[in-house]
Amino acid sequence: MRTSVTQAVLRCACEARNVLVPQELPGGLPVRACDACGGSALAMGDYRHWRDQAGAAAQAAIGLLVVEDHPAARPCPSCARLMQRVRVGATPDFRLDRCAACALLWLDRGEWDALRSAGLATSLEEILSERWQRDLQAQEVRTRRIAQLREKHGAECMEELARMREWLDTQPHRDELLALLRAGW
Repeated sequence: MRTSVTQAVLRCACEARNVLVPQELPGGLPVRACDACGGSALAMGDYRHWRDQAGAAAQAAIGLLVVEDHPAARPCPSCARLMQRVRVGATPDFRLDRCAACALLWLDRGEWDALRSAGLATSLEEILSERWQRDLQAQEVRTRRIAQLREKHGAECMEELARMREWLDTQPHRDELLALLRAGW
């Protein structure tokens, strides 16, 4: 049985405290939206049903995007528990708010368009997964490390190392070549 946000009376956590009204986001995704802040409550059951129907047609080329990512955890419009903030990625860089207890996701103004534009509209469950979050953290650590190495050794040196690494990766006797370099052949 599909759960639906449209079956309950929900209020937004913004200053207006408006009752969330049924709407459809671009692409036909049913949500409950706040007219004051532009945010939307999305039931994951509704999302799964929409995703199964929409498929690849959910993605869209969108121009300049403005995402109004709320800076702090917000209470769930259904149960009032604090929602967990989940990072989407480096691009787009914002966080989704989710209530695991209610299987509810909060989309701030512009976040749905950013997800669609990045080709992630049908990947919400993947984004919410622990694996996605771990991979994202590992990417960020790697990016910071590369920046530190560029700072320490210079961009030209790091680019030369990258070129050598790419070449070594194509060599059938890579380990032997590395050993020769270390030994000063």
